[in-house]
Amino acid sequence: MSSNDSNSNFYSHPTSTIDSPVKIGKGTKIWHYSHIMSNSNIGSNCSIGQNVFVASTVQIGNNVKIQNNVSVYEGVKLEDHVFCGPSCVFTNVINPRS
Repeated sequence: MSSNDSNSNFYSHPTSTIDSPVKIGKGTKIWHYSHIMSNSNIGSNCSIGQNVFVASTVQIGNNVKIQNNVSVYEGVKLEDHVFCGPSCVFTNVINPRS
């Protein structure tokens, strides 16, 4: 899937990778070398910066800005209007190891 598809309402840079199926909202922009894995959901008017990794089942709300080199791993949910600074790592560890 890419922004070159006739039904897309989002932009993805040619170097980004988007695995189908995903839901990407209108007006969202996905930049250089980002990887969006299948079964993730990205809201509208989001900005996904360069070299961002979004794992399967991640949910990203509307108007979210994710800066460069951020990793969002499986099971994470970002609500609307969230800002993620450069190089953040989000995990969803239920039982962390000691």
